[in-house]
Amino acid sequence: MVAKHELHTEPAGVDSARAWWVAIGAAIANGVAFGTLYTFGVFIKEISAEFDKGLGPTSAVFGITMFLFFGTGVISGPWSDRLGARPLLLGGGTLFCGGLLLTSQATEIWHAYVAYGVGAGVGGGMFSAPLFAVVASWFRRHLTPAQGVAATGPGLGTLILLPVSEGLIDTHGWRTSYQILAAICAVGFAIAWFLMKKPPSEAPTDAAAHRRGIVATPQFKLLAAGSLLMSAALMPAFILVVPFAEADGFSTSRAALIPAIIGVSSILGRLALTRLASRVGPVRMLQFCLIAQPLGYVVWLLFGDTYPGLIVFAVLLGIAYGGFVALIGAAAAHLFGLVGIGSVIGLIYFSAGVGSGIGPPLAGFLSDATDGQFVPQVIVLATATVAAFIILFLKPDPVAVGSPPEPEPKVIVLDPLLRPGTTIDLRDKIAATPATIPLPRPVPVPAATAPGPVLTSDSGILALATELSGEPTPPAPPTTPQWDEARGAWICWEPVRCQWMRYDGPSGPWVVIGQQGY
Repeated sequence: MVAKHELHTEPAGVDSARAWWVAIGAAIANGVAFGTLYTFGVFIKEISAEFDKGLGPTSAVFGITMFLFFGTGVISGPWSDRLGARPLLLGGGTLFCGGLLLTSQATEIWHAYVAYGVGAGVGGGMFSAPLFAVVASWFRRHLTPAQGVAATGPGLGTLILLPVSEGLIDTHGWRTSYQILAAICAVGFAIAWFLMKKPPSEAPTDAAAHRRGIVATPQFKLLAAGSLLMSAALMPAFILVVPFAEADGFSTSRAALIPAIIGVSSILGRLALTRLASRVGPVRMLQFCLIAQPLGYVVWLLFGDTYPGLIVFAVLLGIAYGGFVALIGAAAAHLFGLVGIGSVIGLIYFSAGVGSGIGPPLAGFLSDATDGQFVPQVIVLATATVAAFIILFLKPDPVAVGSPPEPEPKVIVLDPLLRPGTTIDLRDKIAATPATIPLPRPVPVPAATAPGPVLTSDSGILALATELSGEPTPPAPPTTPQWDEARGAWICWEPVRCQWMRYDGPSGPWVVIGQQGY
């Protein structure tokens, strides 16, 4: 039975300065991880020549790695709900750096499949999805911009590490370059580990059942399918744009600049589109990002043999894909709530991993078989178009899963805004006809399980329950209201109106005892 999910009372630390440091830490860790992996486009020519392999077998190195990188999220997501992100960042970061070092010692192409795939792929997958999930758990009012900050990391990492890698390869060769990148990643992971902290709220014990219910919803299936196909189109473009540009006669440095432009544009997309999402909603902006990506691939197909065409392609793709990466966590939290959010994002990452594993080697083998760019580019465009079509069916309304809702109590409206010291006597309003008012911000407020007047809401409607059946019994945290020993009363925080309220007993009233602005 589908029911609306609850957003519990904000724990201490949510939306605080400490929360923003967590978002920055996530940006750093994912920045060096994604940035390193996305430099494969400048390594592919050197590795292909070293082992005398075509684009197909060499692209498979990247495909295996990205499949495991995203696919590991299906395991690391539930782990993060139980353990937090720090242990996963420590173990995964160590494996990631070790994989780069072993790749530098490869003497056969299959050595790179194992070292780069299992090391960088599984290692990065252990912490990537959990970091986005932990950021989501630290924020309520600023969730979407916080996800945008965390998601700028991959764009910045790509922007910085691409030219660095190109220079290192020219000077030291591809093997030593991977050793240096391993050292850079180790420093980044250490800084991120220091900034990371377990979120102030814990996942409920029914997170596994909640997750199973979410997977069964049409909304999750659409989101997963769109992520799979989007990744199957995106990853080939990332690693083949450089060798394709070189085949068209552009120098290595000019060709390598294209993925760097994608990285710069993705930063713009992550920040600008997450800001817009605060107004139109994360789901609508996510749909825009997937619709815009095929436009970039059209430019690549028709004008990719010209440098201005490549630049336009890079800008369009960067903005669209960057916005998607930044919004996927916020959209998942909006649609399914924060219960077991690590597991939910991990499952979405797994879907992206399947697409990432299929797309690059398929495009590479098609390029080898046809000795050209046209067929792989058409396949990429068609795949991205289907992804955009699927995501159009995604509805923007929250759809959490749970038990059938309890019968709603009679309600009365708290309006206008109450000031500290205001008293509301409910005794003469118990039989009042239920009434509601729309709120400017649709922030759900959880209903208490205990009897007595409680704050509740439905789709952004604020109301006050007036079931006065006796003195309330202490509910299980974090359900609201909570007993305040110092005041000798039940208190609750009402986030929409930014005020603390105290309940003085079974006959009422609720008293406003403090306010705080946004």
